[in-house]
Amino acid sequence: MLSENERKILQTLRKIGKASITDLERETGLPRSTIMALIESLKQKNAIKIYEKTRKHLKLTREGEIRALQGLPEKIIAHKTWGSGGELEIKEVPSVTGLSQEEVRIGLGWLRRKGLGKIVKGKVVVHEKPPTELDEEKLLRKIYVAKTINLEALKPEERRAIKELVSRKLVEELEKKEYIIEITDEGLKLLEEEKEYITIITHDIIKRREWLRKEIKPYNVKAEPPKVYPGRKHFYIEFLDEIREILVSMGFTEAEGPIVEVELWNFDVLFQPQDHPAREIHDTFRLKYPERKPVETEVAEKVKIVHETGGTSGSRGWGYVWDRRISERLILRTQTTSVSARFLYVNREPPVKMFTIGKVYRPDTIDAKHLPEFHQLDGIVMDRGLHFRNLLGILKEFFKQLGIEAVKFKPSYFPFTEPSVEGYIYHPRVGWVECFGAGMFRPEVLEMLGVKYPTAAWGIGIDRVAMVILGIDDIRDLYSQDINFLRNRKVFMR
Repeated sequence: MLSENERKILQTLRKIGKASITDLERETGLPRSTIMALIESLKQKNAIKIYEKTRKHLKLTREGEIRALQGLPEKIIAHKTWGSGGELEIKEVPSVTGLSQEEVRIGLGWLRRKGLGKIVKGKVVVHEKPPTELDEEKLLRKIYVAKTINLEALKPEERRAIKELVSRKLVEELEKKEYIIEITDEGLKLLEEEKEYITIITHDIIKRREWLRKEIKPYNVKAEPPKVYPGRKHFYIEFLDEIREILVSMGFTEAEGPIVEVELWNFDVLFQPQDHPAREIHDTFRLKYPERKPVETEVAEKVKIVHETGGTSGSRGWGYVWDRRISERLILRTQTTSVSARFLYVNREPPVKMFTIGKVYRPDTIDAKHLPEFHQLDGIVMDRGLHFRNLLGILKEFFKQLGIEAVKFKPSYFPFTEPSVEGYIYHPRVGWVECFGAGMFRPEVLEMLGVKYPTAAWGIGIDRVAMVILGIDDIRDLYSQDINFLRNRKVFMR
């Protein structure tokens, strides 16, 4: 059976013969996407034949676009020479015409070849008034307006001109594949024999009682519906949004911070000494322009005291002379803990529950497990009477919400927390995976931030967690733009 639009396509083909997709668009008024679907359906019914034809199309190069707007150099030189009395010193041509030396060289060659003028004893000589527009210029403007032109559509005189323009690299030839559709004997038979069916029942059809005069097309309940790919978020963005929902439901507030950061907030406030190896160029991306940015004086003074002497934190500090210029260096942040520190400095009164998800940057060789930029999830909790066991409980609850029951901790060291742990999650497919670090902010950090209450903090490599939960073996797939890969990814559901 033929639908109304299938009948329209076949009737058009019977009328005009072989046709391209563009021809069918023009004749039927149907959009290209609809026509493509109809062609596939008619092909299955043996109602049409499809031929593939390669056609050459013409397109202007960048230089061709300039010449289409300004004119060819030989015409410009000829007109300027004619306007100067018919003679012009070659050395004066660039200043008079505004052309470059290379354009003048090319223009003089074509001026002689086309008989627009002569070169006599270092002078350009033009005896006859040049034409207002050359044939080649007309063709350039024609292509400029149309964007692209089918080579077969050119007139004979235009085909002669196009050879010159292609050789001068003002026009380039592109090959485009087109589909040519032709109705078959079976298609003609379908048009003659098949009744006109009602395929969609509308108010007008009922009102006009057409259903009494025409047959309603029966439904094939066994037919597979067409695949539909509705727009949706990237699967990894969906996963990160789910993380946000979990943390917000646990009472946390999301915060953001700058990607381009000063070392003060990325390292110094976190009690990381200025001679620490991680601060060297091989572990940090530093900005070249601008190289530095002034830091807050109040924070810098506190940092200087704590780094040098420990201040009133009970620590002896690092015992070196702290350099403010180092703290002003601009880098791409290496950890989102800088966001946590900035947030805590402004929000010093309990209770505080904050998280941030963002990209961090570290020089690394790209492979299946490493990228120079990746996502990190940082969080802090600050309250009266908060202790280390509260931190472990919060982390267990977070992973439980993600569907991961098994979490274990191992003692570790970080410059800005004490006590500190490394965290592991268990997944049946891959076993135990290390994915986060956590601990209680050291007294030195709290003093620099002006905080008087215990604060728990953690940083999770959320890309690694996503790989475990989503069953991905190559970290690069988290950022894939392969449409087929993305269409087959399942949405993460808790």
